[in-house]
Amino acid sequence: MATVLIGRQPICDRQLDTYGYELLYRSESWPGDGVLDGDQATATVAINTIYNIGLDHLVGPHRAFINMTRSFLVEGLYKALPSDRVILEVLEDVEPDGPALAAIREAASLGYGIALDDFVYHERLEPLIELATVIKVETQALDQQAIAEHARILDRPGLLLLAEKVETHQEYEVCRDAGYDLFQGYFFCRPKVLRRKRIPADHLALVRLTATLYDPDADITEVERVVERNVSLSYMLLRIVNSSFYAPARRIESIRQAVVLLGMEMIQKCVSLLLMTTIGDKPRELMTTALVRARFCEQYAALAEGGPSAKFFTVGLLSVVDALMDMSMKEVLESVSLTDDIQAALLDRQGVLGEALAAVTACERSDARACKCAPFGQDAVQDCYFEALSWAFEVQRELAGLSGVAR
Repeated sequence: MATVLIGRQPICDRQLDTYGYELLYRSESWPGDGVLDGDQATATVAINTIYNIGLDHLVGPHRAFINMTRSFLVEGLYKALPSDRVILEVLEDVEPDGPALAAIREAASLGYGIALDDFVYHERLEPLIELATVIKVETQALDQQAIAEHARILDRPGLLLLAEKVETHQEYEVCRDAGYDLFQGYFFCRPKVLRRKRIPADHLALVRLTATLYDPDADITEVERVVERNVSLSYMLLRIVNSSFYAPARRIESIRQAVVLLGMEMIQKCVSLLLMTTIGDKPRELMTTALVRARFCEQYAALAEGGPSAKFFTVGLLSVVDALMDMSMKEVLESVSLTDDIQAALLDRQGVLGEALAAVTACERSDARACKCAPFGQDAVQDCYFEALSWAFEVQRELAGLSGVAR
């Protein structure tokens, strides 16, 4: 079987908290090369991949939505998956006949959540609707009136309506106002308003601080001065340097001592992470995406021998700064003085920094052909992505204690 890429698409609730992820699988020849049915090949690889990698690495503490073909349902192959972690997505081409309904009914009795994928209402689907716990409405196939009509027709206690393929904030607001419970897509990674506005002072200060720390002429005295101006950063650095990880012989209380001990790369990372702790009312999934991209890009630097890993790390984090500030990336970068290579990567995906960003976004969308273009191979790209997912969930737990620092 061809090399397989696994990606994830986040699913958020009405509070924009992460509810789960749909796991997406593609091979270089997807959707099929005539040897195996595309969906069945995808489902087969899904089972193998999940057990090789582990659900915790892919979705953290959240639910995994996994596509199920008719054969997987009828033959009971889904039983290899944990019912408390998985929601079975019944594909749109599964006909609601006797064997399929019996299989889905059994799955529900075993504790599996049942989702109907790419759903557009038809009377013949009523038997499936009765068994579903989640219905994923294909909003791109419907106009605004039909989206609201689906919410009205399908409304019943215990059923969650999911609007899928939501790519803009406007689409999210239409579905939310119509009464949908869950939302799938990358709308949260895009700015809500693409017009000039005043950048929040704390965000702007941190982005400018990031730019200052990447100045190749900055010496330790200048770095110390910059850090001392930012109370939140000073607090974070002193906390890190006195942690068990460094275990200093005596408590470090001087910013200069902290700067010397941590080094420039760690300080650059801390500033970038601090920017993420100011995320405010933005979806937490935006932070997850930023952290995954940052870690991926950092590892990409080592594989591509592309230079200082801290710069790659920061580019990954800053790739969502437009959504964080609700401005276009061009407008954000006009307000700060980041180096030319960072700007080229963020705006046009140029240079080796841009290649790293392009590779991680290809993983997010399970674009196997794009990942194949990486100079060191698709398998290495996928390994970087898996490790970045796991790392992001871990570091978020550590950052939770700093969530109130940068306010």
